[in-house]
Amino acid sequence: MTLVSVYLITQNRSRLLKRAIESVFKQDYLAIELIVVDDASTDDTSEIVEALQQQYSFIYLKNETISGACFSRNRAITTASGYYITGLDDDDYFYSNRVSQLVSAYDEKYAFVCANVQELMNSGELIDRNFGYQSGEFGLDKMLNYNLVGNQVLTTKAKFEEIGGFDVNMPAFQDYDTWIRLLRYHPLALKISARNYVLDTDHGGVRISSSNKKKLKGYNMFIDKNLDILSKQQLKSMQVMKCKISGKRFGLLDFFAYIHKNNYKSVINLYLVRNMPWIRAEYR
Repeated sequence: MTLVSVYLITQNRSRLLKRAIESVFKQDYLAIELIVVDDASTDDTSEIVEALQQQYSFIYLKNETISGACFSRNRAITTASGYYITGLDDDDYFYSNRVSQLVSAYDEKYAFVCANVQELMNSGELIDRNFGYQSGEFGLDKMLNYNLVGNQVLTTKAKFEEIGGFDVNMPAFQDYDTWIRLLRYHPLALKISARNYVLDTDHGGVRISSSNKKKLKGYNMFIDKNLDILSKQQLKSMQVMKCKISGKRFGLLDFFAYIHKNNYKSVINLYLVRNMPWIRAEYR
């Protein structure tokens, strides 16, 4: 069985970290190495980790100063012994078959494989999310219309190293930027239909992606890095993304200016959210 390294970056979320770590050790795939990188937490994370290490064997690294998710992920990737690498956010968790399903689907021809997710609401309800794409093979053409992957993939350590890991200069869009760079080197990826990752966005804590200022800066950097391969249609999709981030008005003229066959779901969704929220609830 081939070893899979899982990176888990945490900062001041000890209450949620325990759930995330336990989900890794409940996997039905047994050859797993967990690397927890603590980005200079000031809460009781170290104590929680110490207690968990009495039960589970995993690597724990702590940054002396706050260094960011990209630096921390790269530190974990450098430390990793696994052939495969995947990740988990500290406020999310795996279903028990996540790793085995991703490994089974992986092929060397792919830049990476990914899966669908469920989002945990404050009510306890789990809502299916597929980021606009249910399953199948895809390449840059689809990915440059929107991030249909989300925040985690499974690939090899060699492929992460080939692109230089995560870009520490990106204040946001770090995941999207990394998946695009992987696809530039290996132009095919796979999304499986399984939903085996739970995204917890409603736990009351702060998510890194919650700052609009950081998002806009990351968006502009992302556009600059990929302007050479963005088509006119994809640039329209990027404008829709910018409207989402900035909170800018999205009217009927914008709707018809930006919609096309590869982004119509996100355009319709944004229009309903901004203009007819009561209808959007039914659409959702």
